Amino acid sequence: MALSTVLSVAGLFAQSGVAVLIAFVLGGLLRRYWRPFLRHWTWSWLALAVHTGAGASAIMLGTFRPINDPLRFSLALAAGIAGYLQIAWLLLGTAELASARALPPRTTKWIIAAVTVFGAVLVTAYAWDPTRTELLFTLRVTVRRCAAAIAFLVGGVAITRAPRIARGIGRRVVMVSFFGLGAQQLHFLALLVAPAIRTRYSVYLASLGFVDVVLYVSLAMGLVIWLLEEERQATMDAAARIERIAYHDSLTGLPNRQLFLNQLGMALHHARRNDTMAAVLFLDLDRFKIVNDSLGHAAGDTLLQTIAERIKQTVRGEDSVTRLGGDEFAVLASEVYGPEDAVLLAERIITAVKRPIVVDGQELFVTTSLGISLYPADAQDPEGLLKTADAAMYRAKSQGRDLVERYVPEVGDAALERLGLESNLQRALELDQLELYYQPIVQSHTGLVTGVEALLRWNHPQRGLLLPAEFISLAEATGAIVPMGDWVLRTACAQVQEWRSRGQTQLRAAVNLSVRQLQTPELVDRVEAILIETGLPPEFLELEITESIAMRFSGRAVDNLRLLKAKGVRVSIDDLGTGYSSLSALRLFPIDSLKIDRSFVQGVPDNTDDSAIAAAVITLGLTLGVNVIAEGIERPEQLAFFVEQRCAEWQGYLLVRPVTAIECEKLLFSTARISGRHHAIAERVAS
Repeated sequence: MALSTVLSVAGLFAQSGVAVLIAFVLGGLLRRYWRPFLRHWTWSWLALAVHTGAGASAIMLGTFRPINDPLRFSLALAAGIAGYLQIAWLLLGTAELASARALPPRTTKWIIAAVTVFGAVLVTAYAWDPTRTELLFTLRVTVRRCAAAIAFLVGGVAITRAPRIARGIGRRVVMVSFFGLGAQQLHFLALLVAPAIRTRYSVYLASLGFVDVVLYVSLAMGLVIWLLEEERQATMDAAARIERIAYHDSLTGLPNRQLFLNQLGMALHHARRNDTMAAVLFLDLDRFKIVNDSLGHAAGDTLLQTIAERIKQTVRGEDSVTRLGGDEFAVLASEVYGPEDAVLLAERIITAVKRPIVVDGQELFVTTSLGISLYPADAQDPEGLLKTADAAMYRAKSQGRDLVERYVPEVGDAALERLGLESNLQRALELDQLELYYQPIVQSHTGLVTGVEALLRWNHPQRGLLLPAEFISLAEATGAIVPMGDWVLRTACAQVQEWRSRGQTQLRAAVNLSVRQLQTPELVDRVEAILIETGLPPEFLELEITESIAMRFSGRAVDNLRLLKAKGVRVSIDDLGTGYSSLSALRLFPIDSLKIDRSFVQGVPDNTDDSAIAAAVITLGLTLGVNVIAEGIERPEQLAFFVEQRCAEWQGYLLVRPVTAIECEKLLFSTARISGRHHAIAERVAS
């Protein structure tokens, strides 16, 4: 056997062994890192192993057996088909690598079947006519080498354009190996086209098979490195995502409280070293819960995202913005030259926030209350700065909202007091610390008590009796208002029904509804259940809502009121005249009574403006055909004015202050006391 033949056979067997090893490695990688292209590339190298192994065996048999010998033909057929299958699977895998997705199984099956038939036809044609061996051999080798060269070059180009192309070593080694194998095939092709060249460089040609071995090994190593690098990158990406989740707000993408405190700590360290100032701005959106409850959480989330983006665009590049939770935000101004800088920044933020925002086709106007704390004047540590800024923000809210306030020491004490009040409020109901006071509602012309308004009081264990103004807003913010409201409604209905059963059959219960109660989907069912439980007829329950609530809400709130009205429950609008109602808006609500706010009653009849407003409200009520009630009447001349203006009912200190259920009962069932008081009032009115 000639030296060239020995080298060719050895080179082919070496390629076969390396191809099997690569296929084994690719199969292992496929099980470890599932990638669509690895499956086809595994089959490609298995096909290469068959191609080179069967080809080497056929060459060995060619020294003593003819081309059409069954065994030699079978080996040649296997080598020919496997050679083209190797190219087909290589290109299929490369296509999957470039597109980053698996090809349809049906498509790949049709391609493999067509390639198998093509390879079989070429080998059969080669063995069919032994007299034309040279021509057919040249044609077969030329087609195979040309196809292989194109496949390897296409593979190299595809890798350069594959998604998530990295600058790592692995992909570059694979790419260079592909281009090298493509060049090697073209080199073979150039030397094989002429018999004279093959004869002259037969030993050189035979030895080139070992170059293929080196390139195959390089390809396999590059692929292993490549996948390991991708796995490492995936691990790093996952760690980055986990870190982002741990330190960023998922809704707005802003840093969360922990990251903000870390940034604040570094900023304070820098300020200490350079003897500079830093500021923390604490923001809380005004009445955000009302928007959230009325439009839904999705709209609330959109609103928060818009506000977050506006704050980011307003602050300076070196400042940091965070969402602390809910509707609370904070800004770290790491370098300020004085309080004025912090105030100017705060005012820019307030201006940016209050611009109209369109959510679900509805234009919203949102304001924010903002507190400022400065380092080192107000606190020297991150938690202290955040706490004092929070206290300043609460002062801004208490001053009327949509304001900027700097921290002062008294604010911190107020915040601590508010925190303690909030903690006690959560348990006030279960500890039986709530109590109802009642104020009679009197018919103007007869002096008959036609109803009682239920007014909530809190018997605080340390601070004594608290009025609603001191804790209702806190109850609204914490959500405690809903169970408290249910308790008030149940207690008032039960008490009034008990008085009705004892002879006060004209008596109705007037109970205030909170914002949260009005927006609760279960409101109608709760009211109906309480009426059934207490036995109070629906027409003797009057639910009061403030004018500002009535004008601000629609949708579910109006639906709830209309359903309650349909069941016979009365609806009253309280504090009329303090908001921005209009006749057309009021007609949308199913109201039975209008209450003139005490702020307009106090100036009657001396103040002409108050008198004109009160008279206009009474006229409005008469026009709409609803009952008008004047609240806060304290002097006889005030009552005289409202009687003259045909105001239907009144309530106020002129008769009695809000009293406990026991005292109210004594008043209701003491005919002499009621008659005496009404007679005295009537005399003073007449005089």
